[in-house]
Amino acid sequence: MTPEERFREHVLAAAASGVPLGAYADADSVHYLFLREASGPLVLSHRLAATRAACAVSGTWPAFSWDEREMAQERGVYFDGLPDARPLWAQGGILPDAVVAHGEGLMQFVVGPVHAGIIEPGRFTFSSGGAAVVHLDAQLGYAHRGVERALEGRPALSSAPQVARICGSCSAARSLAYARALEMLSGVEVSASVDLARLVVAELERVYNHLGDFAATASGAGWATGFAHGMALKEEAMRLNWIAGGHRLLFDAILPGGVSVSTLAERRAVRASLALLEARTERYLRELFGNASLVSRWHGAGIVTHDTSRMFGAVGPAYRASHGTVDVRTFAPYGAYRAMPPRVAHASSGDVFARCQVKRAELMESFRLTREALAILGDATLPAVQPLSPAAGSVATVVEGPRGAEVVALRIDCDGTVERLHVISASYRNWPLVARAMEGNIVPDFPLVNKSFNLCYACADR
Repeated sequence: MTPEERFREHVLAAAASGVPLGAYADADSVHYLFLREASGPLVLSHRLAATRAACAVSGTWPAFSWDEREMAQERGVYFDGLPDARPLWAQGGILPDAVVAHGEGLMQFVVGPVHAGIIEPGRFTFSSGGAAVVHLDAQLGYAHRGVERALEGRPALSSAPQVARICGSCSAARSLAYARALEMLSGVEVSASVDLARLVVAELERVYNHLGDFAATASGAGWATGFAHGMALKEEAMRLNWIAGGHRLLFDAILPGGVSVSTLAERRAVRASLALLEARTERYLRELFGNASLVSRWHGAGIVTHDTSRMFGAVGPAYRASHGTVDVRTFAPYGAYRAMPPRVAHASSGDVFARCQVKRAELMESFRLTREALAILGDATLPAVQPLSPAAGSVATVVEGPRGAEVVALRIDCDGTVERLHVISASYRNWPLVARAMEGNIVPDFPLVNKSFNLCYACADR
């Protein structure tokens, strides 16, 4: 057995026993990441020979398909046995041909890359027999920005704002993962009060995302009133973000070494706005789940089985709606979650209704966690940002964002610059699952099924 084959066996064994997070390559190695219960990330690495040859694992474990395609395209790794060898990103504005199903009575049609609405481009190629979807091929990459390469050679500390702006929807979670990576390389632990403030910011991010998801899922089922009320609540939540963190999208509220001076500076106003938002959200959710016509559209649509969700590396509410149990905040707790673990929501039917069930419970749990953290903090002044001097080395961190595990793998040179940064977003992990969820559904269900995940394009097209 060659070294490449032995490494492949190690990766497959780790995937079978752990939680696959993703993979990436650098100048001389490939790295596969997993999450271990209680102890955090595990990184399995294999040094590439001069040929840069490696054995693909995605034929057995499809969770790594996008990762291996990306490594082949971006880092010149030559995979033996790669089932889908197409480039992952557009080249010269052109994406490769979509994978389609063939057979008597089947047809293909394309949605995108330009969509109705202000969203990033993505191409969805449907193979259908009448109204029934036989296969869906989802392709992103038209707006791939090359953020990771752009940050190589830049000072790691001053790159935090760029990392925060990879996408708006999960900025706080990614900022927290990046801050924790730099703090670990610096041998610094932030204070308990800073950890509590970070928990508040992270949970406020979950609140406004889940409210937007409910609005979008109501719209996907055709209930315009639910969409309008949900978006109004999301707007209230984003105004609360501005009060709590100094930015509607919580950019730079969490910094390496601490939190910004704007974070929770007006705590009395935060508490008052939070109480109003929580009361209005409870009423909205009662109306939403009390609408029998709406809920009947959610039941049975976009089913993802537990086995499919696991093999495709699902994370977050999408995984926990398919009988999954992993929430990073309790599975491998960090920061204030060690002392204040959330009650993890689960469902088993794996459909749109299950995903909404999980998000409903998570939303109310986020309000509870935020209230309790603010009560513990009181009105005491938060410590200033600690100075960091990260040492040369590598580290991987994982936090639970609104859509699931947000991963940052970072390697720093001896001069404090970024040698390699790799970001694995929850959306990147879950996008292939959207395609699987559509199989066997009718074409008009696509907006509903898609919005029940409500994934981000930008952080997948980093």
